[in-house]
Amino acid sequence: MIYSAKSDVGLRRSSNQDSYSTFSISDDVAFMLVCDGMGGANGGEVASSLACEVATECVKRDLETVLADERLDLDRYIPRILTYAAREANLAVFDKAEETPELSGMGTTFVGAVVYDHTLYAVNVGDSRLYVISHGKLKQITRDHSYVQYLVDLGVMTSSQAETSSKRNIITRAIGTDETVEPDTYTVTLEKGSYVLLCSDGLPTMTDKAEVVKIITGKGTLDEKTDAMVAAANRGGGKDNITVILAKCE
Repeated sequence: MIYSAKSDVGLRRSSNQDSYSTFSISDDVAFMLVCDGMGGANGGEVASSLACEVATECVKRDLETVLADERLDLDRYIPRILTYAAREANLAVFDKAEETPELSGMGTTFVGAVVYDHTLYAVNVGDSRLYVISHGKLKQITRDHSYVQYLVDLGVMTSSQAETSSKRNIITRAIGTDETVEPDTYTVTLEKGSYVLLCSDGLPTMTDKAEVVKIITGKGTLDEKTDAMVAAANRGGGKDNITVILAKCE
C-alpha cells in the first residue's frame, strides 16, 4: 500500500482547520486519518489536530499488539481498534473544550482507515468521506452524519439535491461535541490496483465526481494526483480547507 497526502487552506479561509495522519507498519499495513475541525477562534484547528494525535497513538499501539498475535481474528479486532481510537479522540477533544472556555463547543469530523493487505477497515464520524475507486468508478464507502443525509434517508431529498443544498454543512455527529460518540465502521475487500481516497468536504463540495475519477485514474504519481485534486477544488471555488489522502492497493 502506497499513499500520498496533502492539505490546503483553500481560497476563502484564513486558516486551515483540517488535520491528517498516516503511518505504515509494513508494506501491507497502513493507517490513514482525516479530521475537519470546527469551532470559534482556533477551536477547529485544536480539535482536529488533537483528535489526529490521540487516535494515531491509539491505533498504532493497539494495531501492533493485535498483528503480533496470529490467533486473533483481524476482521473482529481492527474495527474495535478504530472504534476505540475514535472514542478516545472524542473524549480528549471534549475534555479540552471543557477545561478551556475559549474552545467551548469545538469539534471535528473523523474518517480513518486501516488497510491490511487487500482488506480495508474504515471508521467515520461526521461528513468527511472515504471512497474506493475501482474499474473507473468511484464508490462512497462511509455514510455522512449530516442533516441532508438524514433528509435523503427520509426520502425528502435526493442525493443530488443533498450535494448542492445550502444545509449540506450541518453535521449531526462529531468528535468532541458530546462526552460520548458512536462511530460507524465498515469492512471492504480491495481489488489489486484499486484506490482509496479519504477527504474533508472541501474536495467533494468543490469538484465533480467525474473530474476526481479522471484525475485518480489518469497518468501521474500519487503526489501529482493529490496535488491535482487540491488544484481542482480551488478552481471550483476553494471555499473550504481541502485535505486528501490517496492510496493505491498494489
